[in-house]
This record gives sequence, structure tokens and C-alpha cells, in this order.
Amino acid sequence: MPIFNFKARFAEAVRSGAKRQTIRARGKRPPPKEGSVAYLYSGLRTKQVSKLGEHRITSVTLISIGAAQRIVSMPRGTGATARWDNLDPAEVEQLARADGFASAGEFFDFFQSEYGGTFSGYLVKW
Repeated sequence: MPIFNFKARFAEAVRSGAKRQTIRARGKRPPPKEGSVAYLYSGLRTKQVSKLGEHRITSVTLISIGAAQRIVSMPRGTGATARWDNLDPAEVEQLARADGFASAGEFFDFFQSEYGGTFSGYLVKW
């Protein structure tokens, strides 16, 4: 039962279904699992809390972002043939827009300001 809290700038896109994914850092908790229900909120632990929806998770993929270098890497393939590969500029642009950003540049600027130069985590889709 993963619970995701979204910044106010993403809330309407999540609520409307325009944003159907999130990128989350690795942490102390295990990653969310495909098939589990994600509970989506904005303003958790505040008086302005708002439930944005509940959705079944369809995929969880590792992701690495080098904000300063403008690089996104993800594993391609499955099982023993899986290997890490850099996304091409068009794929990065598509990822950024699907994640609620106007452009890849805005995406990288966000990750630079929030996490510094590098980020390692999960791309969760519903």
C-alpha cells in the first residue's frame, strides 16, 4: 500500500490523469510492487491534504538521473539480457513531459535543485 505525496505543482495533473507516473528516490522502505494500489495525495501532514486518487501500479523500473550531465539511464531488456542504457534526447523529453514537466530542461533543473547532481530511484507507473 504505497502512499505518494505530490507537490502542489503536480496535484492537478495527477488528479486529472495527465500525470500517470512518479519518480521516487530509493529509501529505507522497499520499492512499491506492480499490482499494488498506490494512494496519491497532495499536502500530506497538513490541513490542506487532498486525496488525488487510487491507482493500481502497472510497472516499477529502476532509474538513474545525472542532472548536471543531462543524462537519464534505465535498464533495457529483461532477466540476464537486461543492461543499463542512456535514454536518447527524444526519450528523455517524453519521460519529462509524462512526469509533469514542460520540457527536459525543466525536468533536469528540478532534479538538480531537489537532489543535487545525481539521483537514483524508481519510475513508478499506474
